[in-house]
Amino acid sequence: MTSSQPVLEAQRYVLPNAMPVAAERLSLLAQIFDPASTDALLRTGIGQGWSCWEVGAGIGSVASWMADRVGPTGRVLATDLDPRYAAALTCATLEVRRHDVVKEPPPAEQFDLVHTRLLLCHLGEREEVLDRLIAALKPGGWLVVEDFDSLSITADSRANPFETPLKCLAALREFFARSGLDLRLGRRLAGLLRSRGLTGVYSEGRIFMACDGTTFSRFQRLTLDQVREGLLSENLVTAEELERDLEALETHFLSPSPVLWSASGRKR
Repeated sequence: MTSSQPVLEAQRYVLPNAMPVAAERLSLLAQIFDPASTDALLRTGIGQGWSCWEVGAGIGSVASWMADRVGPTGRVLATDLDPRYAAALTCATLEVRRHDVVKEPPPAEQFDLVHTRLLLCHLGEREEVLDRLIAALKPGGWLVVEDFDSLSITADSRANPFETPLKCLAALREFFARSGLDLRLGRRLAGLLRSRGLTGVYSEGRIFMACDGTTFSRFQRLTLDQVREGLLSENLVTAEELERDLEALETHFLSPSPVLWSASGRKR
């Protein structure tokens, strides 16, 4: 879905960690997508003694996994604009810092591995930030970037009569587009890495059929809860339609998930 409306505000972040539902939403996100992320990270050969930077750490689940992989001789730096959840992690080789990857210079250290998931799509300066992440790598270091393609595959009852196109999810995509998100960034990642001279570029998309009453439907509900006021104020959906669709997520929902693309490349 491509928005025909102007961006409402210069790249506002519409899913802040400070909102009451954010902790549960981030926890569910980790449950759903950490397996894809760890598979992508394993392809880099991450091991003992590596120095890693996790950008946009969220609840810190991927950073904790990396800390286990690099062992006592390695180091993981986890940063976030609002690190309130990752800050609770306790590990001798894991450091958590507040960091604005758009406005502040990257850490002075150089890393064997830099990873970020579902961050760049929110940033108007996404390509500049991508360049900063590459600059933070040691020669031979790996970058792993993951993001959604939310447009290529959506619910289509013509293709499968059991699929459930919900108006609130179409409204959510429109709201994100108006807020400046790149809803197809995941699909573009491999090209962006190749254009920057990274070698061994590999990209893999992961998608599944989501259904009612599952972890993913709960994740979708919490996402809608976070942006409810925006959806209603922009007249993208009515309160009645939103409540009807929230019930459907629990009772009769079937739809492809967004495609999570995991792209990796190595600095020369």
